[in-house]
Amino acid sequence: MQKAKRYLIVAGIGVLILLIIGIVFAAIFNAWLDILYVSLIVVAAFTLFVAALQIYTIIMLIRTISTVRDELKPLLVSVQETVGVVKDTARSAGQTATAIGTTARFTNDFAIVPTVRTVSLLIAVQQVLRIFLGRGHAGSRADQRRRQQMEAEAAAVGGE
Repeated sequence: MQKAKRYLIVAGIGVLILLIIGIVFAAIFNAWLDILYVSLIVVAAFTLFVAALQIYTIIMLIRTISTVRDELKPLLVSVQETVGVVKDTARSAGQTATAIGTTARFTNDFAIVPTVRTVSLLIAVQQVLRIFLGRGHAGSRADQRRRQQMEAEAAAVGGE
């Protein structure tokens, strides 16, 4: 980058020196009118060249736009097909979720709830029978666990 910058500076200084020399010679030989005509011809030639480049650029831009449009059409068709497939999949997943929810509700209403009620009724009847048939009072599960822990501690102390 530094080399290019240095090259541009040297070239600019060289053009400036040539321009100053040209102005001095034009003043000495009284050729201002000729220099004006030549510079106008050069400016006109550069203007025509720039106009031609702009026309070429516009033609290339039009070609690029048409190429992009031609390539975009199949892509849009593919995206539309994909969107259709995704919609169908989402619809199917929604129906599956509804079916699973209905099955879970049906299982809960006709299998789990009656089974839990039946088992709880049987356990309640068993506890009532224990109380009435001589097992004494109904102990809580906490009492039973405490008794088991004490028995386990006694066995451990006695086993040492």
